[in-house]
Amino acid sequence: MPTRNLVYEALILRARESPGGSRILTLLTAEAGLVDVFVFGGPKSKLRSLAAPYGAGRAFVYLDPVKDFQKLSDFEVRDSFPALRDELDRLWSAGLVAELLVKTSGGGGDYRQVLDLSLHCLTALDSCPLRAAGPPLMQFLWRYLELIGLGPDPTSCSSCGAELRPSQGGAYSFALEAFLCPDCAAREERVLPLGTGVLRWLTRVLELSYADAVRLVVLPETLEILRVLLFALARSAAESPLASLGAGTLGSEGPFP
Repeated sequence: MPTRNLVYEALILRARESPGGSRILTLLTAEAGLVDVFVFGGPKSKLRSLAAPYGAGRAFVYLDPVKDFQKLSDFEVRDSFPALRDELDRLWSAGLVAELLVKTSGGGGDYRQVLDLSLHCLTALDSCPLRAAGPPLMQFLWRYLELIGLGPDPTSCSSCGAELRPSQGGAYSFALEAFLCPDCAAREERVLPLGTGVLRWLTRVLELSYADAVRLVVLPETLEILRVLLFALARSAAESPLASLGAGTLGSEGPFP
């Protein structure tokens, strides 16, 4: 007989209210990927206050086999990342991370790695200086795309196969969804020119730990191109609009420079 009491290593991605007034949490778990759990109790419930978005820790869940739903019994908070709520840049970036994870079903596998990556990102966002949320968010997007197999190869031209050398630059083709050398890019439309810093960053950061990579100096013009590129790749990975990046919202261009 399957156990009715489950324990997850979890990150709370979002909270929403059910028609009946209960709260439904979406958890990213190391054991089962995305899991929806009910939280019962009124607004003053201690459990409801503990189980808030971006809280990370151990979730104790009861599985009701008759009604076929999971109920949160307790949540052991290890980190709540309080600084995320102190600045709009950080909070918006965390929201984009959560939305992308939900839209891509938590990566569809390798859940523990995805959870670790997400926690590294939130830790970096929580501790970064004011107006400096861009590098940690770009780190997450690129590493996540690579982890789930949707990151295009930045080391070779998808058209002619030539090696892409950061010193020579290159471009990204939105039509081909691939990187191109300068010669092939000149024959294409809808390309994003990439400076030497962008290609160097794309290849360099994956060789470093998350914490070390975040400390790399990223010039404003490099960060701007990375933002355009990685937001486009995130939309493609989600295969549906991302509200965080929707026109007319804060996320249409991102709040950081």
